Amino acid sequence: QIMDVNAETVAHILHRYQAHRLIHGHTHRPADHQLTVNGQTAERLVLADWNAERGEVLVHRPGEWRREPVE
Repeated sequence: QIMDVNAETVAHILHRYQAHRLIHGHTHRPADHQLTVNGQTAERLVLADWNAERGEVLVHRPGEWRREPVE
């Protein structure tokens, strides 16, 4: 069964730490998730799992966060 994180817990953690971005390892649902916490836009970046053939890294440039594959 493919699982994902609990959306209420994500919102609680972002609120608690006054953060607008959560980055975490794979949940078998790699994606850029947009959400609203306390009326403000927030994001959850989920990196893909790694195996012998591929993986994924997070690249940061001014004003941009992007997941990129690694082979």
